Amino acid sequence: MDKTVIGIILMTISMLAYAVGNPILKKAGFNPFATIIIQVAVLWLVILPFFIFSKSFQDILSHKQNLYLLILAGITNAVGYYLLVKSFTYLPIWQINMFWALIPLFGGIAGYFLLGETLTFKFFIGLIIVIIGLFIAFK
Repeated sequence: MDKTVIGIILMTISMLAYAVGNPILKKAGFNPFATIIIQVAVLWLVILPFFIFSKSFQDILSHKQNLYLLILAGITNAVGYYLLVKSFTYLPIWQINMFWALIPLFGGIAGYFLLGETLTFKFFIGLIIVIIGLFIAFK
């Protein structure tokens, strides 16, 4: 099977999982810190055995700078996830999930500044389409 098709299938399943998980989290009404701690604990228990036996684990152990980058990425993701869970108090789920459309746009801009990646004309067309879509949805 083509790698792109596999990637699309995996991301579709991922988005479906988030689509179901976010309303469950909101309904539970837990404190955002408690929510994150419980989810991280479950994630560690499920994923850690697979990770320890993977090539990625060996790569991290052999390159210390990878470990520091992984910790930094973990911190930024923790902040982002905390704010996501906190936003459940203020917005309906459909509005919160609309913001996920901005992740590739912010990622592209971050890639430009942090990694020197090129922003193409298609990127800016996509940026305009997403912003117009969000504006229409929130109006």
